[in-house]
Amino acid sequence: MFSLRIEEVALPGAERDKEQLLEWLATSLNLIRRRNDESEGNLTGPPIFRMLQEHFLANPKDGHESIFLAESLAVSPATLHHHLGRLLDSRIVAGHTHKGAGSRIYFLRTGSLIGAIDLMIEEARQILNLRLNQAQKWMSKINATNRIDERDEVLNRIWIQEQVPPSKNHNCGEQTLWMADLGLLGDRPGKSMDDQSLQIKLWNHMINQSGPQSLDELEEAFKEHKKAKIQRIMENFRIAGFIEKVPRYDRLPYLIWNMLQTQHLRRGNEWLLHKGGLIRQLGENEANSLISKVGTKSFKIIDVENSLKNISNEKSMLLLNLLGGRLSFGYQWSGLDYSEIMINVKDRADRTLRRIRRVAELLQKEL
Repeated sequence: MFSLRIEEVALPGAERDKEQLLEWLATSLNLIRRRNDESEGNLTGPPIFRMLQEHFLANPKDGHESIFLAESLAVSPATLHHHLGRLLDSRIVAGHTHKGAGSRIYFLRTGSLIGAIDLMIEEARQILNLRLNQAQKWMSKINATNRIDERDEVLNRIWIQEQVPPSKNHNCGEQTLWMADLGLLGDRPGKSMDDQSLQIKLWNHMINQSGPQSLDELEEAFKEHKKAKIQRIMENFRIAGFIEKVPRYDRLPYLIWNMLQTQHLRRGNEWLLHKGGLIRQLGENEANSLISKVGTKSFKIIDVENSLKNISNEKSMLLLNLLGGRLSFGYQWSGLDYSEIMINVKDRADRTLRRIRRVAELLQKEL
């Protein structure tokens, strides 16, 4: 079964040696997971490093029996099977039993690191495309007409796994299994493999939203769950490329209106005009026009909206900060509809795969 977990990490520095490139490649493919910073750069620990460096990459055209690998790496058969399984699932390494030979040998696909990576990338793209097409039936209703057009920069992390029949222990539907296969339910889904889990409810809740949702709004919709848990789940959706985190520019008029009312009672109009930044950001005439309404019953949010029309979002945010307020962030779909979202997810995954290909080229030159 093809199973690949790709994670976008910073590219190696200017001085790139073989060990550094190999570590970057293994980390990007989630073949290993560092427990702490002290273990970084230490290749004597994880057996998968020695397996790659001393056997598959050092002798790319040779086949290796599992007994030989276990003895050479000084690990138990169970440990070897665990690490070897990751290489087999990602299609970097293949296994074969010659007729009449009996023992199974393992080898680097194509006898070349670049060849193995190219085959892996091609298969990953095809499988990801198939899996994303599968989601159309429950994501076709997305119509994010009120989304904020703001670019969200975040490192990519997604699982690419071919579809397999569900286990008898999993009493859940196709959508839940799909989300688990793409890593949207977390590293170890466990109790989340349920059609009524919070992850599924949040996902389906977002399908019905036309614009961004702040954590406060999501917490209000799911009162039985803590904000921190909701945030962790939404961030998981975000790093896979389906969801974006954006400033809630649409809430600027309300937030500034609220802070004008608050600071008017605390410090007065003179403070609002000068230290509060009204004159600096809006100009003297607009600031005086607005301040004349603050504190009266006729002061409405629409008054603030009209005043902000002539300045940029950046200046509006600065005004809010000067008034002592803070702009909230919200989560929205990464595209206007299902098609745009899928294009975004594919582009992000393709960017990570191209980086992996580039580092594999550099590593091949060092071998």
